[in-house]
Amino acid sequence: MSTNKAPTNEDGNWQSDLRRSSSFLGLGFQLAGSMLFYVMVGYLLDRWLDTEPWLLLVGAAVGMIAFFFLIFRLIKRLSEPRNRSPMEGTQESRAVE
Repeated sequence: MSTNKAPTNEDGNWQSDLRRSSSFLGLGFQLAGSMLFYVMVGYLLDRWLDTEPWLLLVGAAVGMIAFFFLIFRLIKRLSEPRNRSPMEGTQESRAVE
């Protein structure tokens, strides 16, 4: 009989790995969402104003800039030192103080 075990890290806690990687899990959806939104807005404006393909290209450029801004914010947030405790700012920690 074989036993199925969840993959673990050196600490034996796979939940902490998942928590640490959660910032990156939605990155692909953010890229697709930002690009798709701005490209579609550019495409619709092109059809409405009869300026094809210029606003589509502008929309693609704005989508890329928006995505790089999201990445920059994520990197900045992840590079900040973690001086706070995980419970800081929650109602439980305020009740204890």
